[in-house]
Amino acid sequence: MSEKLLSVVIPTYNMEAYLRRCLDSVTRDDVPSSLELIVVNDGSTDGSLAIMQEYAIKRPDIVNIIDKPNGHYGSCVNAALKVATGKYFRILDADDWFDTDSLIKLLRNIENMSSDIIVTPYKKIRRTKTIEYKPKNVLYNHMYNLTNSEIWESQNFELFAMHSMAFRTSILKEVGLHLSEGICYTDLEFLIYPTNITKSISFFESILYNYNMTRDGQSMDLEVRSLNSSHLVTIINRFLPLSTNFNVFSLHFCARLLGTYYYQMLFGYINDDELKMVDNSVKEKNLNLYKIVNRNLLFTPFIWRLFKVHFLFYEKLKRKFNIDR
Repeated sequence: MSEKLLSVVIPTYNMEAYLRRCLDSVTRDDVPSSLELIVVNDGSTDGSLAIMQEYAIKRPDIVNIIDKPNGHYGSCVNAALKVATGKYFRILDADDWFDTDSLIKLLRNIENMSSDIIVTPYKKIRRTKTIEYKPKNVLYNHMYNLTNSEIWESQNFELFAMHSMAFRTSILKEVGLHLSEGICYTDLEFLIYPTNITKSISFFESILYNYNMTRDGQSMDLEVRSLNSSHLVTIINRFLPLSTNFNVFSLHFCARLLGTYYYQMLFGYINDDELKMVDNSVKEKNLNLYKIVNRNLLFTPFIWRLFKVHFLFYEKLKRKFNIDR
């Protein structure tokens, strides 16, 4: 058996309508055995497990199945990380898919890469349009030092997302990564905690990830996000006490996450009392982070605190954060 270069976890709960497209994209005959797929059945009640088993028969050299009771997204990543043997580790949602040619190219490149983080371009697919997120003004397959402020201050920050980032597996195990279970938005923990001990980053040229935003009921739908806003509060409150020791990249990464949260508040998606609680907590536990968030958001949270109104600085904020509603 060849050495595994990339471990990909595919958390799956009742995804039989989408799972074949996902698995087809990563099990084509010419995909090398250096890929490790860890497909986690999170207590599905539909035909998802049977579909996984078909692909395990098709590509037994790369497909591994974990069948477990429902524990939500974070539990799937936790289970996969325990058994992952690849040089790098990343997530692929079961309703999304990879570009197969880009995957094969990435696997070739990984053999000679040693960066702590690899960032790959991705597409965000909506019902009305598709948006591409690609690196700007960078050298591809070049190892950058993460303390270089040009990296985290550049427009490329939009690329630092679950859909684009792979970490060296040894980094994830060194930091003792364990995502919260039973709640949504734990992919944010997957991004935040490892970055605090990472030192280097590389950018890959070809678009790899196809992020499907056309499915109803996704956790990122505005209605669902509003209903589950307490989950996001839990995630934020978990990392705030640790953030005072974060390196500069992690600090600005957290500021961007919090900026998205405040952005939602400005458009009335999140309960004001909930936001006030988080706002006070950020100020109390990390004043530097608090100041960065306010500066990034053009000080609109300050105006909200004074007047308790939601401002629709839509175009300015959208340009600032490349946020697409």
